[in-house]
Amino acid sequence: MNKSSNGYPALNAYIEAMCTIPSGTFRMGSAKGDADERPVHNVMLTPFRMGQTPVTVTIWKEYCTATGTTMPTAPGWGLLDNHPIVNVSWNDIMGVDGNGGFCAWASDIAGFRLTLPTEAQFEYAARGGKDGLEFPWANTFNRTRVWSGGKNVSDNRTTAPVNRTCDIYENAYGLTDMSGNVFQWCADWYGAYSKSTTTNPIGERTNDGYRCVRGGSWDADYPEGFRCANRYGFSPHDWGVYIGFRLAAGAPM
Repeated sequence: MNKSSNGYPALNAYIEAMCTIPSGTFRMGSAKGDADERPVHNVMLTPFRMGQTPVTVTIWKEYCTATGTTMPTAPGWGLLDNHPIVNVSWNDIMGVDGNGGFCAWASDIAGFRLTLPTEAQFEYAARGGKDGLEFPWANTFNRTRVWSGGKNVSDNRTTAPVNRTCDIYENAYGLTDMSGNVFQWCADWYGAYSKSTTTNPIGERTNDGYRCVRGGSWDADYPEGFRCANRYGFSPHDWGVYIGFRLAAGAPM
């Protein structure tokens, strides 16, 4: 693999634009959501960085060209350069053992560890420093701040460019699409929360072997799905037109 970063302008720009998320303590979960969001518990996080946007098709193309990896199946609207990459599994991103795939390549280029954010990092960052916030922008749903379906039958039925100017919200940490556009893989196994205060937690393996997914998707039309505490579990082999990811640096592994 060519370790020089000169041939990967999209990845370099993404890394350069990563947002710094300060340390802090927050209440993870929600008493208003499904049972898997409870109990609400205190989490302490050390500083980390997170990608401003989901990883794009252009960045994934750089990876495939460099490594000889086949591009994923194109969604119905095509693999559009500035849209989030979709149809990639957790294993594609992290490798079956958590130390390979796209993230190993990106880390090699960056010169430091790049990985998926943990669930705790994602939820904390989505709230932009406002503990207990239901949605990244406020405590009430606002369709003008999220790329989602449901406005009209034909509206927003694909992913959207990450640099668009409509139906988007940038929070206090400079992050966009923390809800909407695509669901996003997290590093953790999907399991029950602990009642105890934890520092830099990462979910342990459960019997079903699911990995965590956060954020809402372009195809969702129900407000509850866009809440900061909302969470899902999917097999690490799964992929779909509604799931993408973003990178983090400093995630515990």
